[in-house]
Amino acid sequence: MYSCIVIGAGPGGIVAVKELLEKGIKDVLCLEQSDTLGGVFANGYDNLILTSSVTFSMFSDYWVGEGMDHHFWSKDEAVSYWDSYADHFGVKEHIRYSSKVAEVVSIDEDHWKIRLASDELIETKRIILAIGNNNVPKYPDWQKELTKVSYSHSRDYKNANDFEGKRVLVVGGGESGSDVAFEISKVAKECWVSLRESTGWVVPRRRGGHAADVSTHRGIWDLPREYGKKLSPFVLKLERARQDPVFDALADLNEKITVERGIWGIFGTKTLALPKAIAHHGCKVIGDITKVEMGGTKLTDAEGTCIEDIDTIVFCTGYQNKVDFMPEELKSCDPRKMYKHMFHPKYGDRIAWIGWARPGFGSQFPIMEMQSRYCALIFNKDMKLPAPENMEKTAREDFDAYHEQFEHNAERIRSLVDYHRYMNGMAKIIGCNPPLGKYFFLRPKLWLHLMYGPTQATQFRLRGPGKKVQLSREIINKLPISTYNHIVKAGLRGRVQFGLKSLVPNFLQN
Repeated sequence: MYSCIVIGAGPGGIVAVKELLEKGIKDVLCLEQSDTLGGVFANGYDNLILTSSVTFSMFSDYWVGEGMDHHFWSKDEAVSYWDSYADHFGVKEHIRYSSKVAEVVSIDEDHWKIRLASDELIETKRIILAIGNNNVPKYPDWQKELTKVSYSHSRDYKNANDFEGKRVLVVGGGESGSDVAFEISKVAKECWVSLRESTGWVVPRRRGGHAADVSTHRGIWDLPREYGKKLSPFVLKLERARQDPVFDALADLNEKITVERGIWGIFGTKTLALPKAIAHHGCKVIGDITKVEMGGTKLTDAEGTCIEDIDTIVFCTGYQNKVDFMPEELKSCDPRKMYKHMFHPKYGDRIAWIGWARPGFGSQFPIMEMQSRYCALIFNKDMKLPAPENMEKTAREDFDAYHEQFEHNAERIRSLVDYHRYMNGMAKIIGCNPPLGKYFFLRPKLWLHLMYGPTQATQFRLRGPGKKVQLSREIINKLPISTYNHIVKAGLRGRVQFGLKSLVPNFLQN
C-alpha cells in the first residue's frame, strides 16, 4: 500500500509529488493517463501561449534561466520546463504513464482502492487529485436545441483549419475563447462572439516590451479591494488615450463589466486576441443567446440581435467541477465548500484537491505549489487540519468574502479566487509570509523586489517550513521590478487615499 497516490502528472501533480518527496514521503505514485507529463497543457491547441509570464509561472525553487524575464511560454516550452523540474527533483521515477484511473473506492474510512482501466487494483492511504477541473465540458442549456449545425467545445480545438470560409459563432470569451475567436476570425467568412456579460477584464500580455503581470505586485494588490472602483475607470481612461483601435476594442469590452469593483471584481483575460479579432478581422460581439430557431442556424441574443445561416458553433464555456471516477459523493465537489479549495471537511486529510483554485489575476502555478506545500505538511503530520466544523466555517467565510468582491462571478465560477488574498492567506496558515517590515529596514533592495516585483512563488520561500533562504534571495534579486508606470502610480495614489481615509473616514466617498 502506498502512502499517497497522486492522480495526474500535469504541473499540479508534479509539484505535489516533489513536495511530498521533500518531506520524506517516498512511497508515492503518480498516475498519468497519457504517455507524457504536462496534463491538459500538453494537449492544448497548437498555438497555445501561457498568459502568465515566465517569472510568474515558474515554481519557487527552480530557476528558469537568464534572459527569460518577460517571456511567455508556448505549451511546448512550459512542458519542457516541467519535465526538467521533474527530472531535477526526482519526480519522474514516481510517475506511471498510460495509467488511466477508472474508479476510486473508499475502504473503511481508512484507505482507498484505485482501479485502473486495465483492471489493476492499487491501494493507498491518501490521494491527491491533481487533474484540475478542465475535464468535463460545460454547455449552456440551449446547446440541446442544436440539431442542424455542428458544434464543438474548446477542449477539442487545435487550430482554425476546419473553419475556413464558414460562418462561425464562438460562445464565451475567456482567455481560450479569445484565442479561438482570433484564430477563427482570420479565416472564417464571418465570426461572432457571444458574451453573457463580458470577456473578463482584458489586459495585454505585454506593455512596452515588458510582461504586464510584473505589475501584479504588492504595491497595488495589497490595497483594499474597494479601490477597484477608482482603479478601473483610471485604467480605462489610459487605454482610450492610446487612440489605437485594438485598445479601443479592449476598453469597449471592459466597459461591459458591471460589478462594483471592476478590475478587482472579475477574472482577468490576459490577451489582446479578442480586441485584435474585433479591430482587424471583423469579429462582432453579440450578447447571450436567448432564442434558437431552425435547429441552430438562426440565433437571437438578449438584445434582439439575430444572426442567421450559422455553419458551426464553438463553445468556450468552461468546465463542470466533476470527476466521474470518484465515489458518488465526491464526483461533483464544490470548491467553495472545501477548506481552502483543497480539503473536504468530511474526508479530512485522506484526500486533497490541487488546482481547484483559479486566480482572477496572477498565475495558477504558484497556487498549485502553495497548496502542495500545505498538503505535504498535513500528510507528514507536521501540521493538522482544523476540525471539520471549523473547516466548514472557514469555507463559508471565504465564500462570503469572495461573493462580496466578485459578486455573481463568485457564484458562476466556483473556483475563482483573489490571487493575493489566497496566497497570503495560505502563507499565514503555513507560516511562510515574507517579513516585509524587517526587509524594509535591513534589506531595502530585496524589499523593493517583494513590493514592486511580481508576487510569484519564490517570495514564500524566505521563511517558514520549506524555506530556502539563500536560493530565494538569489532568484528574487534576478526578477524584474515594475517600471514607474500607471499601475505603480495608481498604487501610490491609493495608499495616500486610504491613509487619508483613516484620518477622515468619508474621504473616499467625497
